[in-house]
Amino acid sequence: MSQDNLSEKDLRSFISLLAGSTAAPGGVGGAALIGATGTALGVMTASLTAGKAKYAEFESGAQEALKQGLPLTAAFLDALDRDAKVWNRYTEALKLPHGDKIQEDIRKDTLGQAARDCSRVPLDVLRLCKEAADLLLSLEGRINPGCTSDLGVGAAALSAAARSSWINILINLKALSGRDDPFVISAYAEGKRLLEYVTSRCDTLYEHVLALYEL
Repeated sequence: MSQDNLSEKDLRSFISLLAGSTAAPGGVGGAALIGATGTALGVMTASLTAGKAKYAEFESGAQEALKQGLPLTAAFLDALDRDAKVWNRYTEALKLPHGDKIQEDIRKDTLGQAARDCSRVPLDVLRLCKEAADLLLSLEGRINPGCTSDLGVGAAALSAAARSSWINILINLKALSGRDDPFVISAYAEGKRLLEYVTSRCDTLYEHVLALYEL
């Protein structure tokens, strides 16, 4: 089964690939899909609010969420596709020959660039999670109350996507030589900050929603 344009596959085919013996799609692809799902659930709550006379007071916020949320969901799926491509480049770099110093230097440089590219995609997913978290938070208390539980599920999904992305950032940064590498320092600092931002806010939103339904 081809790995090109993974986001265009039907769900069963994608899950079959994810469960298979190939390394891509893998953790980053899974994180991106979870992020897209969480964002889409937020967009759904806006869709079920917009245009309803009963919720006219929330109309502008719902319309803004629709405007922002649909491209954001698509961006998660684009990241899913990009991850498979950069991972394939990394595995190709692993096949470069060992040998004299020139070959070793070429191999090291190529692998280093590939590892950076593999780190950039989950970092992008974390950035998207931050945008999506802000979107969901903007909808709390400003949607059709009948779909508040879906907002909570979306928050839980985004929190999971952020945690999943962070693991993959760390894995790829570890493949780079030296913790004094400026790219490693920058990516680690940004990723850690984004992780804390997304998880703290999404977990709080989830708890707020959960409290509404506790028996």
